Amino acid sequence: MRDLTSRLREIVRRDGTPRAPVDPPRELTYVPDVAGVTDRPHADDNTWGRSISGDEACVVIDERYAAHRSHGRRAIDAYAPVPDAPLHLFDPSVASSADWARRVVFFDIETTGLSGGAGTIAFLAGCGWFDADGFVVRQFFLASPSGEKAMLAALADVFREASLLVTYNGRTFDVPFMETRWAFHRERVPTDDVPHFDLLPSARRLWRRREAAGDAGCSLSTLEGAVLGFHRVGDVPGFEIPARYFQFLRSGDRTAIDGVLEHNRHDIVSLAALMSHALWLASEGPMACRESSERLALGRLYERAGQTDAAAEAYDLAARTDDPSMRCDALAHLAVLHRRARRFDEAAVCWQAVLDTAGRRRGPLAVVAQRAAEALAIHHEHRSKDVATARRYAEVLRRSADGRGEREAVHRLDRLNRKIERSTGQLSWETGN
Repeated sequence: MRDLTSRLREIVRRDGTPRAPVDPPRELTYVPDVAGVTDRPHADDNTWGRSISGDEACVVIDERYAAHRSHGRRAIDAYAPVPDAPLHLFDPSVASSADWARRVVFFDIETTGLSGGAGTIAFLAGCGWFDADGFVVRQFFLASPSGEKAMLAALADVFREASLLVTYNGRTFDVPFMETRWAFHRERVPTDDVPHFDLLPSARRLWRRREAAGDAGCSLSTLEGAVLGFHRVGDVPGFEIPARYFQFLRSGDRTAIDGVLEHNRHDIVSLAALMSHALWLASEGPMACRESSERLALGRLYERAGQTDAAAEAYDLAARTDDPSMRCDALAHLAVLHRRARRFDEAAVCWQAVLDTAGRRRGPLAVVAQRAAEALAIHHEHRSKDVATARRYAEVLRRSADGRGEREAVHRLDRLNRKIERSTGQLSWETGN
């Protein structure tokens, strides 16, 4: 390795004049020839678009989905936001505005990595919204990373017109990620003033316990097939997306990112459709559900919102399933509703059904069975005043519990036995007289 003296001698000429500065090597990027945007890889496919304000490093790609075009089991226009849809059941904070449905913008990004940091950028940002003619997907694509500032400015224009921003896991990834990019460029963050609804938590509440065997995931691509009936063909896997973008930067080959653009468009349309379907289920009620898991989830939504009658109906319908775990869960929720309404006998019937369903099964069913046995012991001891029956349920609880639960069950049994002894002694004394 050369020492510092040798390196300094190379910088300064013998006559003392400094060397001319050497231009740093330029980053390998590709700027598309937007003058020929009509020359697309596929004549019937809208895979390219226009530049933003003459900045060829950022390209805008528009795709329109006609109102009658189908996406899954329903047409596009069936997914348009309805102002009186019960969005407050899922997120009361974003439904406080009366005009939340005026311009709902669905948002999704594709990045060069998931690690974050200044070196990671969103090379594709997709926005979608409904208008009079159907659904529009507008994508902002970086043909070169130098176009990021132009992309951020264009996105800010879109968000300024939005009445609600909808994402899928956007509260923890998409929106914070983009906020760091605006901050990096010292620009005002436009998402601060827009209500934001992240659909992922609501989707998990509704569909994480779907009855389809082996289909427990809640990714957007999984739910669009299971819930909407839309199935992608030849979709680009998420882990391939950064590599395809880097291939595009090296080669300038548009076909490298065709599949990425289509993947992003599917995400945005399915996001709009899935939100619409969730709101439709909440509006129509449990009879519109295709699975008991949806009815159970609706019951929880209604209960959280204080709509106890609707929740009771949903739990009752959800309990009519052959799945023991789901049946026990629905019956337990229904029992709690009855108890809060002081319908104690109806609550006891539900708890007994839980015990009958759980039987001697282990795992989660054993836990709910212990809860049922405890509730029945309390009911018969303090309400129906049937101490002997209460002791029977306390015995069931003692056999199934352990640790602190077992100690409490033993304490309950001792108290019940003393009550029975006093009752027996009093009865003997009265009979003897």
